[in-house]
Amino acid sequence: MPKLHDLRPVDVDYATTGPNQNTLRERISKPADALFRCLEDAAAWKEWLGIDVEWTSERPFGVGTTRTVKASGQTIDEYFLAWEEGRRMCFRFDRSTMPVTAFAEDYVITPLGDKACELAWSTAFEMRGPAAAVTAKVFGAGFAFNSKRGLTKLSELMASTDRYDA
Repeated sequence: MPKLHDLRPVDVDYATTGPNQNTLRERISKPADALFRCLEDAAAWKEWLGIDVEWTSERPFGVGTTRTVKASGQTIDEYFLAWEEGRRMCFRFDRSTMPVTAFAEDYVITPLGDKACELAWSTAFEMRGPAAAVTAKVFGAGFAFNSKRGLTKLSELMASTDRYDA
C-alpha cells in the first residue's frame, strides 16, 4: 500500500491559476441548492464519480472542513479552503498517496433561474518525480476524461432523483 505524503499547501485560487489547470462545465437540471446538497452527500460521490468519501469533520461544514477520499487504490486527505453554502466549495489535497506535490479542486455553482444551474469544476496540480512533466500530461488526460464522464453521471443523477430537493 502506498504511503501518504504531505503536499505543498496551496491557496483558494490555485485550482484556477495553477499548472495543469482544467475547468469543466456542466448544466444541471436542478436548482443550485439541490446540487450543493448532493455535493455534501458522501454516498453520492460514489454514484457519480466512483470515489469513496468520508467526512472527517462534523457538521456544519465550512472553511477548514476535512474529508478523506479513496479512489483507484489511492488515499487523499482534503482540506476545504472555501465554503459558500449553495454556491461554492474548494479544497486542496493535504496528504496523498498519489505522486503529486500540489492539487486543488474548486466547484462553483451558478444559478440559471429557479430550476437549473451550471457547475464549473476547476482543477490544477503538480506532479512529483523524475518524469513529472510527462506524468502530468498522462495523468491530466486521464483525470479530465474521468471527470467529464463523472459530470455526465452527476447530471443524470440529479435529473433522476428528488432526494436533494428542498
